[in-house]
Amino acid sequence: MHGRTPATVARAVAWLILLTATVFLLEAMVLWLSYRPPPGQVVAAVLGSLVFGFGYARAVWDAVARGRGRNRHQADLAVCASVSFAMLLALGPAWGALPCLAAGAAVVSLTPRRWGWVVPLILAGTAGAGFMLAVPADVLVDMLVKSAVTVVVLGTLGVLPPFAREMHDNRAELARLAVVEERLRFSRDLHDVLGHGLSVIGMKMEVALLLIGNDPDKAAGEIRDALGISRESASDLRTLVRGYRQQSIAAELDGVRSVLSSAGIGCRTDEVPLDIPQHVQDVAGWIVREGVTNILRHSRATECRIKLRVNDGRLMIEISNDNPIAPGPDGRTGGSGLHGLRERLANISGELTAGVHNGTFTLLAHAPLGESLRHDPGAEVTRR
Repeated sequence: MHGRTPATVARAVAWLILLTATVFLLEAMVLWLSYRPPPGQVVAAVLGSLVFGFGYARAVWDAVARGRGRNRHQADLAVCASVSFAMLLALGPAWGALPCLAAGAAVVSLTPRRWGWVVPLILAGTAGAGFMLAVPADVLVDMLVKSAVTVVVLGTLGVLPPFAREMHDNRAELARLAVVEERLRFSRDLHDVLGHGLSVIGMKMEVALLLIGNDPDKAAGEIRDALGISRESASDLRTLVRGYRQQSIAAELDGVRSVLSSAGIGCRTDEVPLDIPQHVQDVAGWIVREGVTNILRHSRATECRIKLRVNDGRLMIEISNDNPIAPGPDGRTGGSGLHGLRERLANISGELTAGVHNGTFTLLAHAPLGESLRHDPGAEVTRR
């Protein structure tokens, strides 16, 4: 799956189906030519093959490679089926592969409700043509079995592009929902912190407004209470924001493991070093979060590995995954969020590199820890 997007998967499947049809046509032509048919029939066979191939390619490419929906090329399929039976009846059983190809094209380019009766009709027509041509029973059975197998194989291939598109859409939706969930969590916390305080302030100000004419001293007391509550709310808000800014690496790892598991991606993480300064944890949390978001948006990963090491007074974070999307024409890999991570690391004299090697995308970040761990490369660790 390296470098594969839903579009490339769809095109690859379409080419495979068309290549299969080409091989079947060439095999039928070579077998038929071995009987030394007259030139007129050869011309008719070539023209019939071209007409069949054109209609077949139009129906398959539009439905599979372009994903434009099914039932768009029923006329092309009708032409393919008509030509296949005409060539089978006029030129002999050597062309028995054409009806099964027409049935396969019906499976990948029609809805199940349509091909559910078209395919049996084509197979029944093939059996009827075999009887009309007095084809031996064993040859006829072989022809029908090959037709059924071809239909099953092509039908299975036709399912792959929609499945790839659905997987891609699901991963994008998962990344979007993770952002939405974080925003909702923040909004809930913000409401819990400010909602009650603002309501009380509003009520006390209303009471003060009613009392200010008759009892100024009591009104002033209500205003002082409201002022105190506003200061407490401001302090709670600062605490809330500080808590969001102060990222915990362990908490981030727990979160990304859950997200990756929901996406069907295995995740292995190292032990988390202790006593990492908070300013480094803040940046490290962003690195882990952005690295995993990058995996969800820019890969077809099945495995993710997150390594954490302390060495020479620096924290090393390495996030790697399989099946990355190939770099664009400008050679860039990953998402634009990596630029923001580089800026954050630069603020604490750290550095970040990212790239693809041997089919694995690796994001590597180094951040200096300061004096707290600089003299203890083998810092104590604890498993989360």
